[in-house]
Amino acid sequence: MRRALIFITVLFSVLTVVAGYKVKLVKPKKPSQYQASTTVDGVTYSADLLLEGKNQKDYFCKELTPSNVIAVRLAVFNSGKLEVLLPLDGIQLLPPEGEGLALLAPDTVAQAVLQGLMVTAEMKDKRQVAVSPNVRSGDPRYDRTDPRYDPRLDPNDPSYDPRDPRNRRSGGQNGPWGRPGVDVVMNPGGGAGGGGDLSQFEKQLVEKDFQDKAHGAEPVAPSLTRDKFLYFSMAKPPSSPKGFVLRIPASKGIPQEVLLKF
Repeated sequence: MRRALIFITVLFSVLTVVAGYKVKLVKPKKPSQYQASTTVDGVTYSADLLLEGKNQKDYFCKELTPSNVIAVRLAVFNSGKLEVLLPLDGIQLLPPEGEGLALLAPDTVAQAVLQGLMVTAEMKDKRQVAVSPNVRSGDPRYDRTDPRYDPRLDPNDPSYDPRDPRNRRSGGQNGPWGRPGVDVVMNPGGGAGGGGDLSQFEKQLVEKDFQDKAHGAEPVAPSLTRDKFLYFSMAKPPSSPKGFVLRIPASKGIPQEVLLKF
């Protein structure tokens, strides 16, 4: 009975964490319902600029602004005769003042949001985008200054020692990150190389969600619509999108530059 109770408790904890990252569906909208919209050569481009965290949470598991990230929801309604290929390397979000904002990869955003980090970018070179731990993670196991820090999560840590009592599953710590006497190990990775680490499983879920919702390299075929997101780095977003411009350079199926003015 005791083992069954332990298993149910651990299973409930896993399901609760996974439920916390439930995918939020994006409901389709008409072009007139977006903040900005324009039509070029039979193709309509419509966009919403998501600056505030409360609006970001309508689509993602957490707010993006604490990680210095904002998002643009961009829909491409292709009523033209050719495929439309978005030139992701050339798309820019231009604020009212300053240089264009750096476009971020979905996995970079997911990592920052999941671990409570901040994204920093060198605006003169979009390739120089990094994640730095300027914000303490919500999980004390990753914080070396916290007594609940768990070196098992970082084998490269000099303090890592398999003989250390903290590295044993039974006994030891109390609180939400330690389970005294529990020797049941859940393995969400199923032996696929994840090592059974729950945090890694959560990371994969969040990364997939951000990746699935991001614009990719696949062209938009005629008569189809693609409604996804672009992620940009911005340290201090204003309260209003007024004055921002999304610039889409000419590309396959885009005969001229497209400017979406918010």
